[in-house]
Amino acid sequence: MTSLAPKFAAFDLEIARALPDDSHWDGITPLGITCAALGLSDAPEPIFFQGAPQIERAACVEILSALQNARANGYTLVTWNGTAFDFAVLAQETAMARECAELALAHVDLMLIVTFLRGHWLALQKALLGAGLAGKKQEALLNDGTPLYEMSGKRAPELWARGEYTAVLSYLRQDVMPLLELARIVHATKQIRWTSNKGYPQTARVEKLWSVRECFDLPLPDTTWMKMDAPQRAQFVQWMPPLDERLPHAPYAPRELRELPLFAYAAESAYWREFRRALQTSV
Repeated sequence: MTSLAPKFAAFDLEIARALPDDSHWDGITPLGITCAALGLSDAPEPIFFQGAPQIERAACVEILSALQNARANGYTLVTWNGTAFDFAVLAQETAMARECAELALAHVDLMLIVTFLRGHWLALQKALLGAGLAGKKQEALLNDGTPLYEMSGKRAPELWARGEYTAVLSYLRQDVMPLLELARIVHATKQIRWTSNKGYPQTARVEKLWSVRECFDLPLPDTTWMKMDAPQRAQFVQWMPPLDERLPHAPYAPRELRELPLFAYAAESAYWREFRRALQTSV
């Protein structure tokens, strides 16, 4: 009997608050959500959620419901760094941290898998190119017809505030639709491939698409070769309320949603400085 191909659902969002260029992000909260997208592997276009100047709380709850429904309908929910960012933002905007945490732990975060296996960050663009995909387009067309080059998530809040909704949604689409194809390839080949900054081919063996919760059972990788401190697994889930005794939680875990440490970046924290840098580059 031939098994049915898995159905994937990819999720990503854009924030409303523009972030400064330096590392002083302290106190920038809440971040807000301007738009979000849910791409389904059996649909040609994603489902968009949007609001101006940002999505209201009730509509953010609808996003969470859509994600829960996709999983209930047999889709494997996939993100790239959704555990530490997208679900944390959604938790704050919905005030439903427990529900967001439960969904985050059950979903597949492909970047988290690489980090837990290899001990370092990896940019989505690197993984897409390593899989033989075209990668994310970094071009967008503004309302007046002017082409915008070097489009990025960092520019999305400013553009959305200017009413450049089409440009931002087009960029958001490039976050979810290629991710669906990447998930299919990783599932079929059982590996994530990329080229290091030094030009060396790299491969992470992915025996299965582990959920975030399952990733905590993976053995710690050897990171003695790294010049910087390796990412700590607890950092990915420290925004979550206690749900599972076997998951690490920092002793300073937040008691209230407004205390989410994800949005209290300390300027002196080398971990978060490297985290932000890795969103654009990779090892």
